[in-house]
Order: sequence, then C-alpha cells, then structure tokens
Amino acid sequence: MKDLKISSMANKKVPFYKKKGAKIAFLILGVFLLVILSFIAYLLAQGSKIFDSGWRLPFSDSDIKGVKEGRINLLVTGIGGANHPGGQLTDSLMVVSIKPDTKAMAMISIPRDLYVPISNRSTSVKINEILALGENEKRGSGAALLKQTLENTLGVPIHYYITLDFVGFEKFIDEVDGIDVGVDKAIYDPLYPDIKMEGYEPFYLKAGQQHLDGATALKYARSRQTSSDFDRAARQQKIIVAVKEKVLRLGFLANPKKILDVTTILSNHLRTDFAPNDMTAFAGIVKELDNSKTVSAVIANGENGPLIADSSSGTYLLLPRDKSFSDLKKIARDIFETKTAVSTEKKASIELLNGSSTAGQAGRLGEFLQSYDYTITNIANANEKHTKTVIYDYTKGQRQSTISFLLSKFNAEVKEKDKPDGNSADISVVIGDDYTGLRNTEAP
Repeated sequence: MKDLKISSMANKKVPFYKKKGAKIAFLILGVFLLVILSFIAYLLAQGSKIFDSGWRLPFSDSDIKGVKEGRINLLVTGIGGANHPGGQLTDSLMVVSIKPDTKAMAMISIPRDLYVPISNRSTSVKINEILALGENEKRGSGAALLKQTLENTLGVPIHYYITLDFVGFEKFIDEVDGIDVGVDKAIYDPLYPDIKMEGYEPFYLKAGQQHLDGATALKYARSRQTSSDFDRAARQQKIIVAVKEKVLRLGFLANPKKILDVTTILSNHLRTDFAPNDMTAFAGIVKELDNSKTVSAVIANGENGPLIADSSSGTYLLLPRDKSFSDLKKIARDIFETKTAVSTEKKASIELLNGSSTAGQAGRLGEFLQSYDYTITNIANANEKHTKTVIYDYTKGQRQSTISFLLSKFNAEVKEKDKPDGNSADISVVIGDDYTGLRNTEAP
C-alpha cells in the first residue's frame, strides 16, 4: 500500500457513524426514478389538455443512448445535499442497466469505500469522493468525472446519471401524505446520526402497521446499527411497495396539479443529464420492464468476494482482490446472467424444510437451487406446519448475495439464528403455506 497515492480527503479520519453509517436505500432511488419519469411522460403526453399551446416533443427509442447497443446503463447516486455535512459525497452508488429487447433490468451496488483511480489522473480516492472533487474544481462537472471513472472501473459505458438528495426523498413522502408500512419487528438504533452528523439521534420504531412521514421513512430505510443488511433490504422493499401503492391509490398520475407540485419540489433536489425527449422515451422503456427479469449484485468483500478490506494507509479502503478490477468488469459485463449476480460471494450451503401443506415443495425448490450450484445439505419435512416461509441465516450476514437471491425468487421473512448443533448448512429455508412457487418463469 506504500505506493498508493491517497488524496487529502481520503486521508481524513472518518467517525465510525459516518464511515459505517447507513446509506439511502438504493432501490428507493430506483423507485423515484420510475415515478419521476412517469410524471414527465404524463406531462408531455397530456400537454395539449393542460396547456393551450400543447407540450409534446417528438421522440423515439433510438434517441436513447445505449439502445442500439442493446443495453442502457444509468448511474443512480444518493447524496446528503445542501446544508448537509459532506453533502456532495455520494452516500450511495448504483449502476442500473436495462436491456430494452428482453425487458430486463439489473442493479449493481458499488460500495462507497471502493478505492479507484480517478479518470485521466494519477491519483486514487474512495469512489464516494469523486463527485465532490469534480464539483469543487468546476461546478456541474462532478457527475461527468464520476461517470468516466466508473466506466474505467467497470468496463461498461455509463450513458446517464441521476442524483437525489435526502431532502427530496423526505419531501416526496410528505407530499403523498406519508406511507403505510408493516414493521415486522421493533427498531432501536442508538447510533443513528443527527442532522448535522456531529452526534447521534436515537431512532425507535415499534412493530406493527405504521404510518411514516418523510423523515421517519428515511430513517426506517437507512437504519442499520442494530439490524442486519438483510433486514434493511427487506425494509427497503416494503417502502417501494408502499410508495407504489400510495401513488396508485391517490390517482397521482392522473392529477396534473399533484404532478406539477412534485416536480417543483424535486427540481431543487434532483439532477440528471437526461434531455426531456430522452426521458420520455426512457419512461416508455421502463414501463415495459418485466419485474421477474430483474437481477442484482452487491460488489462486496465477503469470503471469495471481488474486494478485500485494507486499513494499512490509516483509513478504511476496499481494494480489488485481483488488483486489476477485472473481476468487477466481469460482474458488470455479465450481470444479466443471473448466476453472476450470486457469484460475488462463496456459494452458501442450504437446508430446505417443508412446513407447508403441499407435499414435495422442498424437493422441487432444491432442484432449482442445485441448478445454480448451491449445495443442498438436507431436504426434509419441518417438525411443525408453518403459515409463512422463513429463511434462517446461520452466518449472521456473511451470505448477503445468497439471501438476496432467495428473496428475489419468493416472499420470506429473514431471521438470524445460531446454528443448531450438528447442522452443516449456512442457511435454512422453512417453506410455509404462503409459498406459491418462484416469482419468475423458471420453475424448480
């Protein structure tokens, strides 16, 4: 590490709650992207009814970058925003890829501590600093610098970017009068950072059906200190569903005033290099996506993952295990192959127990999982019947990609649990009566 050149920003000691602090939910940013694009598509399509002169722009799918190549790559980032310490540091980074021909979408989550060479420079920094570095040099250039750096790191073109700050997220939730979420278990996070990032603002939310305003929804999505990453991922999914349901229930897309109110609110909190006609065409592509064809990968430093942690420089960094970023480039290139999305960590060994009233469920699911090279340690009936499907994580957070893969295939509650004596599995899946098969067209 002695030959690594670390910028002054990367050399600064970062308090634990900032360095390890929770990131804004990646998937929530994706939801807002879809909602915003739908708003713009509606305004342009219905412009002749709202404005006397009309407001319709000509466009076609061919105007969208990446369509001719068969894949559109979009960088989605979350930032603290104005009046937030380190407001231009990217709190979350994700590359969303879409294949219009197959209606498939993929998401690659990039850790903020990934140490990368800045595009066309001899300096390397943490990737979450690049947007701020570019903005400090020339306002409006940060996103372009980050896009170029990611292109070099992942080996794929980044066609567009979209950035949303925390305030924009909160205001959107408040504009729709909050969302209703079923909280599975109470949350108490004594280390949730306060608004100035100088101390803590303990966060508590009791279990049960809860109505969340913008501020509470943001905390619910970001809190992680006293729960696992799997719990947080499940919470993010709940928020997505709640936002969609609320928008549809209010008839939001058919209410021009509401649409204008929201676009006005987000105008100070959302940035993108999409042109209006690009966005309308892209919205049409997004509406055609097949949810069952969505895959995801988290670039991580778990066992056999593509990254390794290093603190020898005095600050916490994540470095490519192969030293050349070739593994990351392979993940980005092959992300639409589902098996790649689960290959960023060591394959988990899985136990399958049928607690449902339907015979053979565990065996059929086992055949499917074995086709993805998972080791099935045991297939049997559960000791008692289960109404709901439960995934028991015996590794306590070491098989994140595997559990994310399972959650993408069927509904289940994830619980961390000490491994029973004599059990060799990393994960135990107890199938309940709510299991109705896999979510996509692949059958076990």
